Amino acid sequence: MNASETTVPPLPPVAPNSGHAFGGILRLTFRRFRAPSQWAPFLIALGVLALLASAVIRDGNTRQYFRWASEFYLTFLVPLMAFVSGGGAFRDELKSGAVDYILTRPVRRPAFLVFKFLSHLACVQVQFLLGLAVMIGVGYYRHIPGVWPVVPWLLLGQVLIVTAFSSFGLLCGVFTSRYIIIGLFYGGIVELGIGNIPIALNRLSLTHQVKAMLQPFLPQVPAVPVPVSLPVVVAPDPLAVTGFFLGYAVVMLAVAAAVFSLQELAGAKPSEG
Repeated sequence: MNASETTVPPLPPVAPNSGHAFGGILRLTFRRFRAPSQWAPFLIALGVLALLASAVIRDGNTRQYFRWASEFYLTFLVPLMAFVSGGGAFRDELKSGAVDYILTRPVRRPAFLVFKFLSHLACVQVQFLLGLAVMIGVGYYRHIPGVWPVVPWLLLGQVLIVTAFSSFGLLCGVFTSRYIIIGLFYGGIVELGIGNIPIALNRLSLTHQVKAMLQPFLPQVPAVPVPVSLPVVVAPDPLAVTGFFLGYAVVMLAVAAAVFSLQELAGAKPSEG
């Protein structure tokens, strides 16, 4: 038998390493967030937020500041931006060139989606910390008393809202490229409609639960109307609300992973040569 007839045994298959896959996705996501195209619009938005808040809030007006911080920033602006960011993040992974990369990686689709969400969530939470810092800075600039004791509760509410609405945006982004339409429909019906009705059904609104949780810790802010004669789905207790929001995010992520694992993905068209 000569050398040309010798056979080389096939190499054993390489088992996928989830830790390495998550580390790679985290580095790629973090690198994307560091790009000027990501930071420039965000910094501009922070500047607009600081100017608008400084113009609206008067010196020493505690009631106005905390209502603005909880009702405009925390339960309107933050969920809106978190939803759009979560939906858009995964739509980028469904583009033709990115799909080619996904299909050739030794990582299962559900694991890839979970890793992508966790990486995106870690980066976007850092961004929203800067938004909260702007609101705190406006409070000190306008000489609002009692800002610092409330910061931990505002931070908790922000983390929960960003987590929940990012997961919801991710699910909508997996379903369709027109996820913003779904978000507008949900926000108008549930958050702005049902959430402002003083019946037990308003607990379906995520922002209503956060406002009800934060109300005892915000000075001079009117209480969120909660029906007494009807059963309450989730009590405005920080631990209960935290558990509900984390469970909500897990459900959204599980459904998105199941849908993504069954989708037919079309890669880039072969180039004509």
